[in-house]
Amino acid sequence: MKKTFLFLFLFVGLITTSFAQKTINDANAEKRTVGSFHGIDVATGIQLTLTKGDAEEVAISASEIEFRDKIVTEVVNGILRIHYETKSGAINKKNESKHLKAYVSYKSLDLLHVTTGAEANVDGILEATTFELKANTGGLVKAELNIGTLTVDQNTGSKITLTGKVDKLDAKGDTGSKFNGEDLTTNTCVIKMSTGAGIYISVEKELTVKADTGGYIKYKGNAGIREIKTNTGGNVSKI
Repeated sequence: MKKTFLFLFLFVGLITTSFAQKTINDANAEKRTVGSFHGIDVATGIQLTLTKGDAEEVAISASEIEFRDKIVTEVVNGILRIHYETKSGAINKKNESKHLKAYVSYKSLDLLHVTTGAEANVDGILEATTFELKANTGGLVKAELNIGTLTVDQNTGSKITLTGKVDKLDAKGDTGSKFNGEDLTTNTCVIKMSTGAGIYISVEKELTVKADTGGYIKYKGNAGIREIKTNTGGNVSKI
């Protein structure tokens, strides 16, 4: 029993050491070997924690070993894909009790896709010259940013909460998606919201917006309005 306990202790210690920028207090975590990546695609209810580090490394966790073994981690064309293996490829209704998690240390990123009930949280500030963020089908994203040009595409009940700074933002949302960027400082924004999607944003220089089919855009800041278009119940207002 003592030997088993010591092995588990050392195993967790190795994972903690490999993620020098973040301590992982998760006894169920298992390190995975993956290739180099510049983007991440996470899906099927997995909770992803991102931390910038000196190496690209991945660890995954679940409440049971059988669930953990079904978490797929693979790099395809430079994109790290993380998902739970199901017959249909859709989110499993019991994922909440499985506690599916992924811990990723990255050197640099320019893309993040979060889908089918997955959740992505960034520890620290995510920095990039250009970055593409996609969220759909209930995906959740929370991050602090320092980015030059950010492109956001979200739909189907996804929710994005961003803080920090972005120079240029191009955001598109539909089908009930929500973008909370009230504490995100931007200079130039091009925004399109439709089908019940909404955004709160802070803009300092220039704003171009279109809202239709119940989409809404609420903004604050000192931006000049370049163009506003609304139709079919769309709404644009300053807060």
